[in-house]
Amino acid sequence: MTARNSSHWQAEEWRVLAIASVLQCAQNIDKLARSGTIDDAELGKLQEPLFVLNPTSNLEVYPFPSLFLPGLTLVESLGAGGSLRRVQLVVQYALGMLRLADAVRADAALAAALRTQIASLQPPRALASSQEHDGDEQASTTRQLAQVYKATLSRLPKPIQVQGSAAVLSNEEHAAAIRSLLLAGVRSALFWRQLGGTRWQLLLARGKLGATASQLKKSIARSFH
Repeated sequence: MTARNSSHWQAEEWRVLAIASVLQCAQNIDKLARSGTIDDAELGKLQEPLFVLNPTSNLEVYPFPSLFLPGLTLVESLGAGGSLRRVQLVVQYALGMLRLADAVRADAALAAALRTQIASLQPPRALASSQEHDGDEQASTTRQLAQVYKATLSRLPKPIQVQGSAAVLSNEEHAAAIRSLLLAGVRSALFWRQLGGTRWQLLLARGKLGATASQLKKSIARSFH
């Protein structure tokens, strides 16, 4: 799905895409912390909104909504009701990222530090034929984003505690990827807040979010026909 296909979306739809991105970051954090595996291409795409520091439209933040289908599927499933037990950690991480986003919004110095540090980084170049990133550049970017997270958000009170395999979490490469995903999730959480989302809507308005996510998935599917 290209930017052209989503140009008619309303604020509510972009808001749901933003929370889908947050949840997709959280889902990948949980998977990585448990198994030590992650799709590098997906990691790169989740990191990309971090480098859009002065967007003039929602499309600039999320130019390819189809990349967030896993997150939209998760929003849709949360909206179906039932117990959150099976995705308890994913929701916990997402709520933690929303909390950190609120802390950034309340602290101008912290927001400025994040902006300055991210602006100093060079995002990896997408390969023209595949939209994937060069592996070495991607790894370097991930390490640098992890350092930004460690220097800023990890120092806030009640930092997010990631649970998983001790062997995975002690691996520097895996730990860097997790920190970069936490930073990316906070970026999307900030976008969610800017569009009128609140932390507790994820729990108290699941049905409405899920219905919108379902419609967005159908819209994305139609764009491929």
